[in-house]
Amino acid sequence: MPSEVSTNQKKRQSLFRSFLFVVLILVGVNMIAYHWYAQLDLTADKRYSTTKATTEMLKGLKGNVNVTVFLSGKKLPAAFKNLAYGTEELLKTFSNESHRKVTYQFVDPIDNEDAVNTLRQYGMTGFPVTVNEDGGMQQRLVYPWALVTYIPENGAEARSMPVMLQESNSMVLNKQILLRSEIMLEYNLGNTIRQLSKAKDDMVAYLTGNGEPTSAEMLSLARNVGIAKYGMDSLNLQSVASIPASYKAMLIVKPTLPFSELDLFKIDQYIMQGGRVLFALDATLANIDSLAQASTFTASPLNTGLNELLFPYGARVNNDLVLDASTNAGIPVAVGGEAQPQLYSWPYFPVLEGNEQLAISKNLQGVLARFPSSIDLNKNNDAKVKKMPLLSSSVYTKTVGLPAVVMYNQSILDQPNLATFNKKNVVVAALLEGTFVSPFAQQHSDALTAFMDQHQLVVKNQSAANAKIIVLSDADILLNEVGENGPAEMGAYRFKKGFRFDNASFFQNSLTYLIDDNNLLEARTKNFQSRILDPKRVAEEETKWQFLAIGVPVMLVGLLGLVYSYIRKNKYAK
Repeated sequence: MPSEVSTNQKKRQSLFRSFLFVVLILVGVNMIAYHWYAQLDLTADKRYSTTKATTEMLKGLKGNVNVTVFLSGKKLPAAFKNLAYGTEELLKTFSNESHRKVTYQFVDPIDNEDAVNTLRQYGMTGFPVTVNEDGGMQQRLVYPWALVTYIPENGAEARSMPVMLQESNSMVLNKQILLRSEIMLEYNLGNTIRQLSKAKDDMVAYLTGNGEPTSAEMLSLARNVGIAKYGMDSLNLQSVASIPASYKAMLIVKPTLPFSELDLFKIDQYIMQGGRVLFALDATLANIDSLAQASTFTASPLNTGLNELLFPYGARVNNDLVLDASTNAGIPVAVGGEAQPQLYSWPYFPVLEGNEQLAISKNLQGVLARFPSSIDLNKNNDAKVKKMPLLSSSVYTKTVGLPAVVMYNQSILDQPNLATFNKKNVVVAALLEGTFVSPFAQQHSDALTAFMDQHQLVVKNQSAANAKIIVLSDADILLNEVGENGPAEMGAYRFKKGFRFDNASFFQNSLTYLIDDNNLLEARTKNFQSRILDPKRVAEEETKWQFLAIGVPVMLVGLLGLVYSYIRKNKYAK
């Protein structure tokens, strides 16, 4: 008897030791997993991986980040549930790659007064959707927003910024829009974290002194500079001897007065000293409001002298009009006494396509231009400067020299003769980067020499290797319309209510690319494959896949149970 007790005690001790060993292993594995996280992304489109730039940014965070996501609730529509799930998976990755410096929580704002107050404070508006609730269809608000808060490590005041998770310029949603929203999550959340983590905003100069707009039509531009988390000063070119290098970038938007040699010298030397410039120029004097007085008007050339600077760099804005018969914003025409005018083709307002090979212009949903001109990219300094189109017209395009008559009459009702639109992909925006050579390196006037002597300036002959400029041949891309209700948003078009073209995204991307060499724009180049099920195959093969997904596992478990019982019975029968 004592022998049996001793044997049982040994078995119990052995069992306890085995159990304790397993517990210790599990605890150890969890501790290792908490501190050293790793995941293997086997998806073809790398859906669950972040880009190198985003990973490095997260690992280098000094302060802590908290993200509150308001896309939550039990009765979210299925498409929004997918977006919420994608957001949560991305934030898990952010948290792990930042060594837990990024934390997050999901909050359902319905019946949550604190959440509603936060949404109101930061201007995060809801979107009406129809859901099946209590046996009937009802309207409710969905909030595809997140609030990102950065808490500096030095105890300074926390900084917050709202992020819209839904990438759409329209109130009408579909699966493709929400898929695009999922693609852009990494950039939108990651870039917000990066901007908030900067100790101070980078400054941008808005150039004045040559007829640039300073009124309501550039309010959306100023607002978008702030949204991109940059500061902006106006700078009168004639009031300074040189443009301060403290400005990370400079905006030259719609000048209407000629630039003197001295003005051009100041801009050139700013670029040679490392400054980046966005030129948004009009080479055409034309305005749709002219049609309010007459059915025709003449578009005339505008020369500001900036081509004298741009041409040696490798670009020229031409005095012409780009007309696009295929992809344009349209214009309303009332036909036959109809109460509701219909939109007809208006080739003077092309909707430009982005270069999908460049992060600045990839994944854009069309950029609206108004009376744009063409840009020539020449061979000047080809060995040192890369010249790349950013925005271009469709394959059915033509250019018209100036002056040109613009007509708004019955001819609009006629289908465009595509045979006359025999150009394709005409460049309207371009990126130039590399080592620029100053046009003032070899010669300049006596007046400029005297000015340089007076202010003790020396010509810098060429820029650093990473100089960048962006050239637009239509300044209205960056400006907003002003109507009876005040200034509209950048990219809004008066004849397409409730829709906004992607002008603002293009502008913000351009600023980020010019200012921040360590930007996260690479994340914009991601592509997710749309895995939408074929409804016909679903109907035909539903029973088969239900059997494979449910019936086969149940049968396997039952079979394993029978095998186990058989083996156990034979073992103890002996």
